[in-house]
Amino acid sequence: MFAEEKDMIVETIHLAAEREAARSAYEAENGPKKWGVYLPEEKALNDYLMTLDREVVETLEALMLLGRDNEFREEDRSPEENYLKLKEERYHHHPDQQAAVYYLTGKKPLAQYIEDGLAYLGIVL
Repeated sequence: MFAEEKDMIVETIHLAAEREAARSAYEAENGPKKWGVYLPEEKALNDYLMTLDREVVETLEALMLLGRDNEFREEDRSPEENYLKLKEERYHHHPDQQAAVYYLTGKKPLAQYIEDGLAYLGIVL
């Protein structure tokens, strides 16, 4: 599972972690980040996600949702079945690539959510 997406998932986690570290450093020095302040690490993550196929962005979203909370983890299904059901239900949930990317980048702990989703599925990349 995720053999084709592995490098893209790893790079997304890396860029999201860099973004989160940069944001924490910014806020430690300047206080809460204000609307309109756009850190280079945020741009790097956004730009990277915009280069990915829509299917990969949707895979990242499903991993993020599974890692975020138990809302999509039905106990009568295996983790893989929950993942596949979530992918099917949310297929093209957002109107376009930009909206899908915006949804992902709006999650402050995105790297952790994706890692937690992978862990839930029992996948180590």
